[in-house]
Amino acid sequence: MEVVVIGEQNTITGFSLAGVKRTYLPDEGKANLKDILSEDGLGVLILTERFAQDNRKAIEDHQASKRVTPIVVEVPDITGPIEREVDPIRELIRRAIGADVSK
Repeated sequence: MEVVVIGEQNTITGFSLAGVKRTYLPDEGKANLKDILSEDGLGVLILTERFAQDNRKAIEDHQASKRVTPIVVEVPDITGPIEREVDPIRELIRRAIGADVSK
């Protein structure tokens, strides 16, 4: 399964050094997001939180489609995490196993 990263240059550089081959800057990622989310064989889509926040509708539509892949993971960018009521990683785990593991 393939990994794709969409984010600003520092995020892309870090994941490229870790071996991720497919990366997109935000403008290019936004133009291709729906196609990326519908790809077969794509295992994980890593997005910066700010990019995900700006494209929340497409991400929610993907999650509502009940497709198993790609798993969408949101990571902070160089400016740090966004304060939210719901932690996206905790929510991803809750949806995957059906229980809140933090309690």
